[in-house]
Amino acid sequence: MGQMLTAKQVAEVKGCSYQYVKRIIKEGKLQAQEILNDKNRKTYLVPLEALDEELQQKWYQMNLENPPEEISTPEPVTDKKAVDHFSESERQEIDFWISLVEQWQQYRMKPGVTCKADVDKKFVALCGLEYPDKEISVDILYRKWKAVKENDLDGLIDKRGKWKKGTSSIDDTIWQAFLYFYLDESQHPIQKCLDYTKMWAQEKRPDLYTDIPSYSAFYRRLNNEVPEGVKVLGREGHKAYNDRCAPFIRRIYEDIESNEWWIADNHTFDVMVKDKNGNIHRPYLTAFLDARSGIFTGFHITYNPCSEATLIALRKGILKYGIPDNIYVDNGREFLTFDIGGLGHRKKKPKDGEEKFEPPGVFKRLGINMTNAIVRNAKAKIIERRFEDVKNDLSRLFNTYTGGSVVEKPERLKFVLKKDQIYTDEEFEEYVTAVLEWYFNMEAYNGAVEADKGKCKMDVFNEHLKRKRVASAEELNLMLMRSTRPQQVTRRGVHLDIGGGRIDFWNDDFVHLMLGKKVYFRYDPENLSEVRIYDLEDRYIMSVPADNTAVLSYNASKDDVKAAMAKTRRLERIAREYKENAILADVDKITAMELVLKQAERNKANYQGKPNPSLLEVQRADEEPVFKKVVGGADLDVMNRNAAIRRGGK
Repeated sequence: MGQMLTAKQVAEVKGCSYQYVKRIIKEGKLQAQEILNDKNRKTYLVPLEALDEELQQKWYQMNLENPPEEISTPEPVTDKKAVDHFSESERQEIDFWISLVEQWQQYRMKPGVTCKADVDKKFVALCGLEYPDKEISVDILYRKWKAVKENDLDGLIDKRGKWKKGTSSIDDTIWQAFLYFYLDESQHPIQKCLDYTKMWAQEKRPDLYTDIPSYSAFYRRLNNEVPEGVKVLGREGHKAYNDRCAPFIRRIYEDIESNEWWIADNHTFDVMVKDKNGNIHRPYLTAFLDARSGIFTGFHITYNPCSEATLIALRKGILKYGIPDNIYVDNGREFLTFDIGGLGHRKKKPKDGEEKFEPPGVFKRLGINMTNAIVRNAKAKIIERRFEDVKNDLSRLFNTYTGGSVVEKPERLKFVLKKDQIYTDEEFEEYVTAVLEWYFNMEAYNGAVEADKGKCKMDVFNEHLKRKRVASAEELNLMLMRSTRPQQVTRRGVHLDIGGGRIDFWNDDFVHLMLGKKVYFRYDPENLSEVRIYDLEDRYIMSVPADNTAVLSYNASKDDVKAAMAKTRRLERIAREYKENAILADVDKITAMELVLKQAERNKANYQGKPNPSLLEVQRADEEPVFKKVVGGADLDVMNRNAAIRRGGK
């Protein structure tokens, strides 16, 4: 029998009241054995194994310094075991003795029998001839007969050599001390834990030191008694336990339609590429994955994962596959941005208690609901597992593959880099786009839905696309524009701070009508020549150009502004000429990259599947300026010239 705890000890470990423990025992929520104590009062004993693994570890640590008193348990009542509690060999032994006892009884009941004792001896002699490997005697027959009559199947088993199975010669106090050292994140080896246990016994319990058994006894008990989850939790921590031992929630995909859920995340390629300046770097992939079919819907290769890369990948996916209903993302800042999906759990309560105006984010304008994964819970997103395929099936195709760790790093890498046999950003993006769209998306579906296994992933997407929300490129540009926080209109209009500099946006009409009022504006990071102004009720007012005195041209991008503002930027080097690819001596050789790209080209040329949604919805921005110019309306330029003439000017 394993270690037993009283209800009070359980309450101490759980950090709750004694009455609560008694109540959950009575309700059947906690396994316990009801006994009578020395005062003939009913009490409970709880097996240590009935507690959670965390509580078991806590009990071991709590009782290292103060070993628990021995709990006297009553004599166990022999329970009659059912047949399924025995092994196959034991069941065969039970059948043998039941059959033999029946034969014995029939032999004794034969006509003409006068002395059953003589008959028993003759039957034993016959059994010795028929079953020479079995030990059969008259006494054994009577014991087996008694077991058969009482339906005691356990009494029919030969237990010689088995009585010590499941027992241990290790004292419970010594065992708890050993587990205290073993279930530690220092991950001491078993031999060291045994050495520390002996040192502890010399200090705390010298009376038990001489009874400490050998290493093999601790090794056997550790493997037979301590659950794997307790080992991982104690030695590797909560995260390792949650990742490898804790049960997970299985998501149901049968009821999901295509475009109902997209999952987004970022991935660092284990590949070295070079930019136009010859600098070597590792690119990033921002991708959206359709949960139902597993295809990559939208993706973008970037130097640095950011909110703009997220919008570019989303735009590509929407133009090709439609607008999703829901997006499942992690808690990175590239997703939790106030003007994209909102701040999520990062949002702070205002100190004055008054909620400030937040412009509607991109997801809200598109009618997309955003859901965030639990923090530090990577297993919740299936895209994490898909990125493992990207590493194994895509990154390994490149000769500049770096491996996910130092151990995986190929030996050839340093020679490839030295010879400058490195793909450029443009080449890398071209290959990745072809492989993701026409190789990965055309693979056989192997997801959670059994009925779709073996089908082409694109066919699965098209088959389950019941409703498709679409938007034109122009409308999509409006809905994907970035937003600013509210600001007050000054004589210089509104401004945008980028890279340490400031760009003003204004014209005469805007300043005349909105001076002193609070507005926010939306802008396209790739074209800062004009912004769209909105009031705090999210009504479109007008479009305003950048100030004429801006240093850069109107169509400068956000990156161009940052580059112009950098004070320590060196002049760009002259682009080096790319080396020609080495010609293989054996013309029959072909790389894995070439094989995959050829397969992607064949898939692109041969695939005829098309989505056929039963419902097609068109998403529009539906924005009209509040201040419209009408025929006969006031011309502010004429009014200003007339006012200047009246004051004596020209």
